[in-house]
Amino acid sequence: MDRIEDLEQKILKHKKNKLNIKGFRRAAVLVPILKTPTGLEILFTVRSEQLSSHAGQIAFPGGRLDEHETYTEAALRETSEEIGLNLTRAKTIGYLSEHPSPGKYIVRPVVAVIDWPQELKINSDEVSEVFTAPLEDLLKIETYTEERIFMDYRRYLHFFQYKDYLIWGLTGNVLKELLELIRNKDVKYSALFE
Repeated sequence: MDRIEDLEQKILKHKKNKLNIKGFRRAAVLVPILKTPTGLEILFTVRSEQLSSHAGQIAFPGGRLDEHETYTEAALRETSEEIGLNLTRAKTIGYLSEHPSPGKYIVRPVVAVIDWPQELKINSDEVSEVFTAPLEDLLKIETYTEERIFMDYRRYLHFFQYKDYLIWGLTGNVLKELLELIRNKDVKYSALFE
């Protein structure tokens, strides 16, 4: 079994956290795992400084669900709109746990495997930069965690420093969950929410 098949099986068996928070809308992000000639990498975006929320932060591409749209459809559509990634041959391998965002969204991460390299068409109104990080490098990063109160519950935020990029918040929590699955560690929701 190769690494992608192994991850797909882990995601399938993983007990995902599903949220239902009154007043929150639904959104999806794509966690793009890139198949490169030298190994697997993960793609991240840097949000435009012009945006009214989370400007300049590291994120996975994504956004809110349109009416009658599935999480996968929304994640793929938003990724195409934001960075022009060719997703015709993308292989969706599953979902991770739902995460709350400060913008009152419940976000479901959709994990997909994509051939790389590709030429991108970045929408500069939404994204200022795209970068990739080798999976092996991300697995070696020592993270730190902060406890924050978010609305009426406690939340733990995971921080990753990769080169000049600080990956944290919802993106850091999604990345932490993915890496823990790859490491064969139990993902404890108390580490994400309480």
